[in-house]
Amino acid sequence: MDKHRNKILGIVISAVFIVLIFWKIDLHQLFATFKGFDLKALAVFVPVYILGIYIRGARWKFLLCNEKKLSVNEAFFTFTAGNTLNSYLPARAGDFWRAIHVGNKINESKMKLLGSIILERIIDGISVLLILYTAIILYFRHQKVIEMAIFSAVLFFGAFIFFLILFKSGKVAKIVEWLSKLPFLKDKKEVTEKLAELSELFMNGFSVLNDAKCFWGAFFMSIAAWILECIVTYVLISGFGLKIGFSSSLFVISFVALSTVVPSSSVFIGPYQFAYILALGIYHIPKSQALAVAFVHQIIIMILITIISVIYFACVNTSVKEIAEEIKSGEENQDA
Repeated sequence: MDKHRNKILGIVISAVFIVLIFWKIDLHQLFATFKGFDLKALAVFVPVYILGIYIRGARWKFLLCNEKKLSVNEAFFTFTAGNTLNSYLPARAGDFWRAIHVGNKINESKMKLLGSIILERIIDGISVLLILYTAIILYFRHQKVIEMAIFSAVLFFGAFIFFLILFKSGKVAKIVEWLSKLPFLKDKKEVTEKLAELSELFMNGFSVLNDAKCFWGAFFMSIAAWILECIVTYVLISGFGLKIGFSSSLFVISFVALSTVVPSSSVFIGPYQFAYILALGIYHIPKSQALAVAFVHQIIIMILITIISVIYFACVNTSVKEIAEEIKSGEENQDA
């Protein structure tokens, strides 16, 4: 039961959001909005979106201090494949897969790679917050939105400061040693020693914090990638004939990105669409129209990253069985 607790929680949360989304929705307007989409928007959306995820791949290489054994192309494909698996599978399984898969390919510590991925997520959160605060300051100030921005800032900046202090102190092993003296861990010396070892390797993933050039390079790449995300979102919204300005894309991306923190079922069904509805609701766009845009946006992205991932798996001769084994290996390490 404990093993499936996260899956059950995700399904329940998604179900609640789905009820809220479809409650008193105008289905006629929903389908009419679908029909009104201008497919020409895809001519801009597709290449710009792919450029954005390519930059994210390059950013991971920077977070690994320009690891020579990892090419930018490999970083791009594995980043995309990991995000694809995250979309279809619960508990961020794609992140564990990426750490295991790349670790095996370049003979690097999986825990170190996982640490770099956690730092990557934190930087993503901070980048999105900067976009949200820009939107609030320049376009729209509402108490609820400001409260959400403050809570998110505490979450992401707090996480960054926590790991920064932990990394700079260099006392992870000593902290684990102190924890081992607690009554319920006294008789588990092997467990605490293993935990200390893994913790040290995990913190190695934050080594970029000692390399200002690579860190700031990764940070500005993150900003660039999210700006491109805002551009493609604006192009998509405009493709539905909604002339509500570029600021709408800033709120959409901010709300949608932050919604992925909420546990949900596969493909982020529920929170993703609800976040889209809230963001476009600022511009008085009806729920049915916002939902149509959200569905099209998510479907296009899922198709693109799935195609890229399938191409990658075919090129490196990675089977579904091997992917499952790597994910299982990552989950076992997490449990350990």
